Amino acid sequence: MSPDVKKELPVHIQIAKDVIERCIHLLSHRSLKLRLKVLDVLEMCVIVLQSHENELLPAAHRVWPPLVQRLTNDDPRVVRQAFQTLCILGEKCGNFLRSRVTKDVLPKLSNMLQSHASVSIKAGPLYTHTLAYKLQLTVLQGLGTLCEKLDLAENGLDVVINAAVPYLSSRQPCKLQEASCRMFIHLMQIDPDAVWLFLNELYCSHSYEPPHASLHPVKLHGMGNPRNEYTDNVSQLLDKL
Repeated sequence: MSPDVKKELPVHIQIAKDVIERCIHLLSHRSLKLRLKVLDVLEMCVIVLQSHENELLPAAHRVWPPLVQRLTNDDPRVVRQAFQTLCILGEKCGNFLRSRVTKDVLPKLSNMLQSHASVSIKAGPLYTHTLAYKLQLTVLQGLGTLCEKLDLAENGLDVVINAAVPYLSSRQPCKLQEASCRMFIHLMQIDPDAVWLFLNELYCSHSYEPPHASLHPVKLHGMGNPRNEYTDNVSQLLDKL
């Protein structure tokens, strides 16, 4: 076969490509139910295309602008589904999406988590039935894995850590605390030193003496602090480092 002749794609790959093209236009449809269904279909198409990177990456590039809109400016149910789709894309596309996620998605998700944290920390048991809680839980459960798949750089990692820290408080709903702890465990795989420093700024039960008198003593903000709302979760996480 001549090198100029493009190899014919398997039928299922071509169908998945065609379906994604149609999904792009439907992601902004005014029907909430249709937007949710389109995101679900898009997720399945990405899984189909995972073995054909030359088709998957251009498709991810095409779908990115409307997907970002669903992630950052839509009903909480759509944002939640769009985030799950993003996690699948991140798993299959890896570093290809790193800069896009860092620039276009993480700041908005971080702001959402931080603003919702101030509500959930004061909420009663009925809060766990709200759309806001379900969105918080989904993002906290998936963001650590997504960051690890993307091998997130330092600037993106700082944004994620700052968003997750409020959920280490013992005043947050239990499942949000657990999801935040699991996220930090994933972030440890990317940059354990940065995570260690952030955690010790919240609470530090140890004093670190310099190995020589000529060296300045180590000072961390969390040193000498009494037990606080972060102590239990921070201590458990530091034990894993």
